[in-house]
This record gives sequence, C-alpha cells and structure tokens, in this order.
Amino acid sequence: MNSPRTPYLTILSLICVLSLFCSCAGGPSGQPAPASEEQASTAAKSTPEGEKVELGAIEEIQATTVLKTNYDNIIIRNFTSSAQIQTDYQKSVQDCKTHIIDQLKNKKAYKNVTDSSKKLSGKSAVVDLKIVDMRITSGAARFWGGAFAGSSFMDVLVEVRSTGSDKILYKQILTTSNSAWAASYNGGSSDTSLPADFGTLIGEYLFKLIPASKG
Repeated sequence: MNSPRTPYLTILSLICVLSLFCSCAGGPSGQPAPASEEQASTAAKSTPEGEKVELGAIEEIQATTVLKTNYDNIIIRNFTSSAQIQTDYQKSVQDCKTHIIDQLKNKKAYKNVTDSSKKLSGKSAVVDLKIVDMRITSGAARFWGGAFAGSSFMDVLVEVRSTGSDKILYKQILTTSNSAWAASYNGGSSDTSLPADFGTLIGEYLFKLIPASKG
C-alpha cells in the first residue's frame, strides 16, 4: 500500500521557498552578507547630523536650501562606496553617476557638467558622493517572495564645495527606495534600475540646490 505523497511534497516546496527568500539579504550573490565592522564604522562616520532627505517623484523634488553663489560648471569629482558594496553591486556607482550627469546636462543650465579633472573657465561647483548603504533585492528573491522580499534602497552622502576650496557648502544624505509591492508586480525591474533612477533624482536635486550662472 502506497503512502500519500502530497504532505511530503508540500513540506519540501515550503523549504525551498524559505531558502530562496532568506538568500535575498546578501545581494546579487545570493549569500548572506552581514555588515562587517568596517562597513558599519564607515556608514556611521559618514552620516551627517540631521535626517536623511528622501527623494521620490522627480516633479516634487525641492532642495532643502539653495546655495548663494551661482555656478557656471558642475564637476562630479568623487563617487565612492565601501569595498563590500563594490563587490555586491558592481555597476551601481557607474549607473548612478552616469544618470546624475545626464540629468544635469539635460537641464542645459550650466556651461559644463563633467566628471573630468580638466580645468574649466568660470566658477565650478565640485560634488563628491558616497554610497553609505544600499540593498538591491535579487530577482530570485523577488520571484519567490514577492513584496515580502522587502524594498530595495540606496543612501548617498552628497558634499558640495567650490573649486579650489576645502570648505563644505552643503552636506546631506539623500535616500530613495522602491515600492516592494510594485516591484513584485513588475518582476523586480524597479529593483535593478534603482541606481540609475536614483541618479536621475540626485541630478534633479543638485539642479535645485546649485543655481546656474545667467548669460
């Protein structure tokens, strides 16, 4: 007499789902990646006082302040992250940086928007950025866990100076996250595009923050 197989298969399926769901916390590699002491220390030191500024819909973005000086150029000088973020999310810095520059160029307000060290005529605002924390939910985790896999997010520290000066004119952490429920319906595409999308939002924020010279 054959014993029923349904309960056994059900339990086996649940174990597989739970295993895949738990793997999402470690990033694209699918392996758990708890924050190291170095990561935690770097994030804590880099975080300025005050609350983070969350960026959502691009048409609603407003800078918390506006710099008093008008600038001819914007230089995206440094864009860094921890070694762990570089390992887990190799393209994130470049995707975010590219879209920041593209968004600022599309405004056609500045003479130059560049990441080059080439000397430019006129007054330049120098922008340094650092990803202090982020999480991109893996495609497998989103497929099996849906909204329960959680939201993807990025926190980026922004510092603005005038060229040739070490004085920080503006310092703030900008943050964004996707909708876990929406991501579960679009198959996780908003997870993978988050660095590029956030770059566009940061570019818009910098446009509102750094006034362009007229004429």
